[in-house]
Amino acid sequence: MTRSKTQLERLIRGATGEIKADLIISGGKVINVYSGEILEGVEIAVLDGRICYVGPSAQHTQGDATEVLDTREFYLSPGFIDGHTHIAHYCRPYEYLQAYLPHGTTALMATGDELATVFGYRGVKLFLDEVESHPLRVYSLISMVAPQDPLLCSTKSLSQAEIAEGLNDPRVLGLGEMVSWLRLLQCDSELLECLEMAHQRRKVVHGHTAGAKDEKLCAIAAVGVSSCHEPIGERDAIERLRLGYWTMLREGSLRQDLASTLKPLIDRRVNLQRLILVTDSMSPEDVESSGHMDHVVRRAISMGLSPVQAIQAVTLNPATYAGLEQEIGGIAPGRWADVALLENIEEIKIRATLIGGKVVAKNGVALADGDPISLPDDMMHSLGLRPTVTPAVFKIPHAAASAKIRVIELINQTITAEKIMTVETDRGYVEANPYDDLLKVAVFDRHGRSGKIAMGFLKGFGAKVGAVGTTTNLDENTLMIVGDNDDDMALCANALIECGGGMAVVDRNQVLEKIEFPFGGIFSAYPWREVGKRLNRIQRCLRENGSMFDRPMYALSFLTFVTLPSLRITARGLVRPKERKIVPLLVE
Repeated sequence: MTRSKTQLERLIRGATGEIKADLIISGGKVINVYSGEILEGVEIAVLDGRICYVGPSAQHTQGDATEVLDTREFYLSPGFIDGHTHIAHYCRPYEYLQAYLPHGTTALMATGDELATVFGYRGVKLFLDEVESHPLRVYSLISMVAPQDPLLCSTKSLSQAEIAEGLNDPRVLGLGEMVSWLRLLQCDSELLECLEMAHQRRKVVHGHTAGAKDEKLCAIAAVGVSSCHEPIGERDAIERLRLGYWTMLREGSLRQDLASTLKPLIDRRVNLQRLILVTDSMSPEDVESSGHMDHVVRRAISMGLSPVQAIQAVTLNPATYAGLEQEIGGIAPGRWADVALLENIEEIKIRATLIGGKVVAKNGVALADGDPISLPDDMMHSLGLRPTVTPAVFKIPHAAASAKIRVIELINQTITAEKIMTVETDRGYVEANPYDDLLKVAVFDRHGRSGKIAMGFLKGFGAKVGAVGTTTNLDENTLMIVGDNDDDMALCANALIECGGGMAVVDRNQVLEKIEFPFGGIFSAYPWREVGKRLNRIQRCLRENGSMFDRPMYALSFLTFVTLPSLRITARGLVRPKERKIVPLLVE
């Protein structure tokens, strides 16, 4: 962020006391992330939202109008930064920011992937305007999943001109995660052009190098992809650190990787200067029960990382990576006065959060007085589908007495395998078999380009219900129905189309649970706590009906993610990601 001559002059005069401070913070124990010390007897002076003085006494900066904040009972930490996350699903972005404030989070780096995949560049601009209306600092990245892969997806695409326009926006930090590193290794001209544009503007490029090793990982780093949040084990983490990646370890809603990644790094006693702790997404129900970046720091400390190192990994390190170390990430002159007041340094209990020297959250309550933008009416109920789905559309004809089919088998909530099964046909159709946990999967094209419905089969989900549906999935965000009963699948599809999108569970012609996402089919109009309660109910309903997964809906959301192995599905059909290939359901 550029500062004018006048602003610079005011900071100089503020530091010397010639201009009196707006705020003095005194008495607290300062966590100095630069030296790694915890300092007592330090006072902090704030002018125009920035720190102008840190030292033994700020009395020279105090005037008649200066507010004094006594923090003798607290540790003072730089505000926490989530260095890689997503905030445009389930809740509107503004609600996520409200939820995160009381947990010491003052900044984050995020892409509006969901809005970009649904609305194209118009969605990107809406995301930028939405987050700008809230005091929590959001440094945005241009989505590189719109689409994940044009060969395999039906997602709206951002043009090269739109990506260039986005990179020119001062609110944009760089390019979002390059999920399709296979395209990059094949020297995809569009991706190389995107990288060139980012490098010309000195913007960062986030990586997503899941599964890449050795020469492949080197090739990705060689073209300036500078971070990765995908390590899931010791080898992944140490290899990326050694190759110069800013290595992001996750502990969020979709993945919890610290136990398998951070602990081994601590045991190795390697340099953790390029370690960043992130959530990669923290959903509203998890914020309510566990917190946000304060939860991540607590988990890191429980793994053996010192409190100061854990805090450095969510403050100075992400700020340095993003090129923002002169703006945020530490308590030092010139930085924004973004501070978290901690009751203690081991349990990371947040009493209050300050942004720009203003208290924006206290005692677990957000006090931000931002003014959220109005969401455009024409973006509501915009699935592009009609509620006329019949059971017949889920029929898979096959004349022979049996069929050999490709099946998506769930290994865990995110990873799948390709399984070949021989099944008997029923009256000329290949059907689901709930007794063998074999379910149908139907993916619609929300953009109406093909009018077709891709069909597949899923094994390992476990829930014994007629149908489950969602319009939020990575990163297609289209209507997907999973089930064993065609009537229930049709009811589920129509129920979600009628409300504009969301999630629903149907059994025996009855809607058991539903949450509406009328805005683009990706998020709710409800406050974040209400959304969290409804999400909890849906997950619990599926667990109570037999699913062994903690978050069954997440398993479904990943079925369309064509940058993880092994078999996936989009509106184009069944996908083998490693081959960038669409394969038929029926095996000859």
